[in-house]
Amino acid sequence: MQLAHFLLRCVFVSVILTGAACSSEAGLNVVQGKVLSKKQPAAGVIVTFHPKGGDPVKTVRPTGLTKSDGSFTLMTGEKAGAAPGEYTVTFIWPEEVTTKKKGEFSTEPADSRDRLGGKYADPGSSTYKAQIKSGRNELEAFELK
Repeated sequence: MQLAHFLLRCVFVSVILTGAACSSEAGLNVVQGKVLSKKQPAAGVIVTFHPKGGDPVKTVRPTGLTKSDGSFTLMTGEKAGAAPGEYTVTFIWPEEVTTKKKGEFSTEPADSRDRLGGKYADPGSSTYKAQIKSGRNELEAFELK
């Protein structure tokens, strides 16, 4: 299976599970942060927080998508915020891959890949951690190298 299809399926499953399991969750806290790559804002990065000790299938994962200035706000399902606790943080930065030649028209959807090469996509090997506390959380910027 191509990396792009795998990544898209992971994001899709995460969104479905988040929406289905989170509609009645309470106790979410506002979480805002920023992602930088080579000290510059990284736009379009999918940021996922994986709760420490959470079930990899049933756990709802707070996620965010970075804006042009690299900032993001976490959402758990359709609600803003994340539950208090310790998290491992992962990053996927999709980019469109052009497979057609210049001037060629195609009805096939564009393929994509993680421009970070999957380096930050695995919660098992990610070194990025975050502690979410009750109340408003302004996280230090995550610097991707």
